[in-house]
Amino acid sequence: MSENTTADIIDINMGCPVNKIIKCEAGAKWLLNPDKVYDMVAAVVDAVDKPVTVKMRIGWDAEHVFAVENAQAAERAGASAIAMHGRTRVQMYEGEADWNVLAEVKKNISIPFMANGDVQTPEDAKAILEQTGADGVMIGRAALGNPWMIYRTVHYLETGELLPEPEPRDKIETALLHLRRLIAIKGEKIAVREFRQHAAYYLKGARGSTRAKVAANQAEEYIEMEAILRGFVFQYEEKSLAKQ
Repeated sequence: MSENTTADIIDINMGCPVNKIIKCEAGAKWLLNPDKVYDMVAAVVDAVDKPVTVKMRIGWDAEHVFAVENAQAAERAGASAIAMHGRTRVQMYEGEADWNVLAEVKKNISIPFMANGDVQTPEDAKAILEQTGADGVMIGRAALGNPWMIYRTVHYLETGELLPEPEPRDKIETALLHLRRLIAIKGEKIAVREFRQHAAYYLKGARGSTRAKVAANQAEEYIEMEAILRGFVFQYEEKSLAKQ
């Protein structure tokens, strides 16, 4: 990967909680043993000439939260930065992220540290930075179907001004651009099927979008997906005008 891509860094994902990854003794399974964390990171650092970063969770379950130990192991092994999600593997995406544990990790390492978990708004990003003392914030699920979350957050952190969310028309135009670029990489058949879940994210929270979500989940071609999404925007704007 280091030799055959133009990537600037190599990131080791020790946070993935899904079963198919855990069964391979990978992802969050590494979090049960700080010594293994050290060995893995050290081996990758020795093998490549690019910075190596590590993404992890605070632990496996409530009885095995080795957040500080694992972060320190990664640092000793040569990691250039660490990003940590404030839930355990067992929690998956349920419950609340523990920002207090993230704060403890930050206090006990010297390399750049990025906090992650329950950052749904620009205000959340500011709050997690203030509470944990982290050097940066990592935004995950909140950016699905909502890439504007990134620049709105950066703008808010830099200026204190909270920019408005884009209108549905702007969201759908971006969604279709997303789909066209995906088609260019994977071909129409695979891309459209993969995009179905993304369409639901782009429509998330939009009033009256339920039917469009159902229809998008059955689309097979670009022209079909485009008609569904543009049709939703047309109906949304008509209803909005009627209420004025």
